[in-house]
Amino acid sequence: MPHRSLKTPDRRADLRELGTRATFPDSLLNSMASSPLVLPGVLFVGEDARARTVAHTGPAAGWHVPRGILGWSTEMSFVGRDALTEDVRRATKLVTPSEQIPTARMPLTVKAALKSPLLAVASKLVPKLVELGVHVHTVGVDRVTSSFYYLAEGGGEAQIRVEGDLVQSVGAMLGDRADNAAIERVLDGLPDRILRALSKDRVSELTVELAALLPRAAADGSGMVDLDLEAFEKALAALLADGEKYTKLAGEIASKLAETSDRRVEVPLFGEARKVSQGPFDIAVGERRVSLPTYERWVMSGPLGEAAAAVKPVVAVSAPARRPDSQDSMLANLESSSSATLAAAEAKKAEEAKKAEEAKKAEEAKKAEEAKKADEAKKADEAKKADEAKKADEAKKAEEAKKTGGKKQAAASPAKGADAEASAAIVTKPQEKSNSGTYVVLAVLAAAAVAVWRLFLNN
Repeated sequence: MPHRSLKTPDRRADLRELGTRATFPDSLLNSMASSPLVLPGVLFVGEDARARTVAHTGPAAGWHVPRGILGWSTEMSFVGRDALTEDVRRATKLVTPSEQIPTARMPLTVKAALKSPLLAVASKLVPKLVELGVHVHTVGVDRVTSSFYYLAEGGGEAQIRVEGDLVQSVGAMLGDRADNAAIERVLDGLPDRILRALSKDRVSELTVELAALLPRAAADGSGMVDLDLEAFEKALAALLADGEKYTKLAGEIASKLAETSDRRVEVPLFGEARKVSQGPFDIAVGERRVSLPTYERWVMSGPLGEAAAAVKPVVAVSAPARRPDSQDSMLANLESSSSATLAAAEAKKAEEAKKAEEAKKAEEAKKAEEAKKADEAKKADEAKKADEAKKADEAKKAEEAKKTGGKKQAAASPAKGADAEASAAIVTKPQEKSNSGTYVVLAVLAAAAVAVWRLFLNN
């Protein structure tokens, strides 16, 4: 794979020799005394380059056997998985790592590519991604010269660039105390510590290593150059086959490590897990000084073996590591924090956690009281509105009743007048009838008188 030349200042040959022997023991990198325990995307427990049984947790754990990046002689760029949005993919026309893997032949590798927190990207894409506002991390290591390179750019953040010789940086910090054992203690986990510090915990040695084993996001078909995915698939299948009978126990171990606040915890298969700390310190890498916080790892009491499944796990005993001179306070601090410091730190954390919990409860109680008052005020307001609505309704009904009563009275008065007229008519009609009969009788009498008169005259 093409990579940039990581040039560093000249350094002493003895430091280079010491650092190479301390950091890159090939025999340890290529062999393990016992099979590791894996739960892909959750847990890896196995021996590291210094024959310690260490535990790694998180979505990048359990897909491969971690070797570290100090054995690299290359430079690669990475982005967070969520950074490659649909808009970015459309603008760059890139193909993601999982899309480049033949699913039918390599189903496990596809799963690893879909779970990897970081995605490697082709170097040609980096300028375009930065232009689109994507935060890109570039990591380079040269095993031969012990050079280290880190560049963070894009994403609306200030550029961070660090380049230097790690062995020279450690040697300069230790001065006359720079022997093989001292350099080894400082270099132990140093790349991971530097990456975490510079990236604000967005990049770690484990996530970078996994992403580097998988295809790079690319737009020119170069994403799988110099990769052996068949070997990755085969190795992952072997890891799963070796630990298949311990899958449930692996989940229990991961849960215990994630949930406990203790520095020692009993775990299945390995007996005891112990949290080992390396104290904080500053180191100058090239021209930049990097502040490294306390670094903690879980170390098991022994490796996984056939006897580990028994009721009482077998605990491997290893030779005690050489401790620094008691008068050398800096080396003692680099190896681990003192008991007093750890106790004080734990007490401070516990006190802070207690205060935070009390503040949280007080805030919740305050919010509950405010919610209660608001609810009561709301109910009172609703009751008031209901009472006003009731009174308005009653007033409306009374007004309607009043209007209805007036109309009935007005209707009743004409009816009464009509009745009186009808009664008068009834009284008048018999009188008119009586007068009419009298007129008839008189007319008849008059006619009879005239007839009698005429008869008298004729005679």
